[in-house]
Amino acid sequence: MVVAEKELGRRLQLVQGIHWLRGVQGDRYAALLRGYDGAGPQEHYAALREAGPLWRSSLGSWVGVGYGVAAELLALPAADAAPPAVAWDADLPAPGPARGPDADRVRELAQQVCARLWAGLGGEADLVAEVAARVPAEVLADLYGLTGGDRERLAGALSAASGALDAALAPPAYPEAVRLSAAVAELRGLLGEGGVRKAVVRVRAARELLAGALGALVAAPREWALLVEQGRGRAARVVAETLRHDAPVKVHAFTAAATAEVAGQRIAAGDEVAVVVGAANRDPRVFEDPDVFAADRALPDGVRALVPAPYGIAPEPFGAAVAETVLVALAAARPGLRAAGPAVRSRRTPVTGGLLRLPVRL
Repeated sequence: MVVAEKELGRRLQLVQGIHWLRGVQGDRYAALLRGYDGAGPQEHYAALREAGPLWRSSLGSWVGVGYGVAAELLALPAADAAPPAVAWDADLPAPGPARGPDADRVRELAQQVCARLWAGLGGEADLVAEVAARVPAEVLADLYGLTGGDRERLAGALSAASGALDAALAPPAYPEAVRLSAAVAELRGLLGEGGVRKAVVRVRAARELLAGALGALVAAPREWALLVEQGRGRAARVVAETLRHDAPVKVHAFTAAATAEVAGQRIAAGDEVAVVVGAANRDPRVFEDPDVFAADRALPDGVRALVPAPYGIAPEPFGAAVAETVLVALAAARPGLRAAGPAVRSRRTPVTGGLLRLPVRL
């Protein structure tokens, strides 16, 4: 056990060191994995685009950042996820068809969760911790019919496993890796082996989608006023724009299953591919004013936000149902919501890269 722990610690430090070194040497993808300061990863996305729509990183991965190239890459057959920095799901069975829960049922449960939460939500609140991180986990617990201690264990395990998607590309600190391993074991006992990946992907992606939408609305009072006025129809537009503006899965890495030519480059079977969806969804050659959040945005024909499916699990159906329901319920219950401080974005989270805190006054 001690030997295994030491080996894990050495491996984490080695990968972290490689990312740091390659990033310092000018590899923009390595710099993205290494982490970022400031408001978010957008400065890295701009640098990635300067290198071209598709290029090869010194880490060995093909990196796609242009919208058209990203769409082609996401359509390629994938043999597997790219070799992970932390193999948090290594001993889980191979994923099968990942059909999501019924959207209407998810909306019904999310509405019930909101009714419980709003009763105790007043004054000042952090919409990430108290809403975006909590509602998807509560809905999942209701879908599985968990109560009492099992419900509390699920909430704790989902919180500890929330960094799993990022850990696969950017290894966390050793204590976080240990907590992640323990959380996966806990989820296994609660949900069964087949439920672990689905829970991790859907809950984290729903959190990011909801937090991204709330962050955009808090920063744009006019958008919030329109949501309060128009309700569900507006909420669907807000969620659709959030999928583009602040994608819940910002980097999707996989191993190519077959040889293909994309943008004049030959990608061989077995090559690692990283699609930087966060950059592609803000490609200025495709989207006008791409960094502006606009729920009424008119997209060109055939263009929509790219939404990858980590481990073959589409995050959108569950996440969109939760997010739309919460937005409508919060707008109805707290129409006077406004910012109570600066939003804080998480660092060294290249896959999710979302908000860590969103303080508001209700």
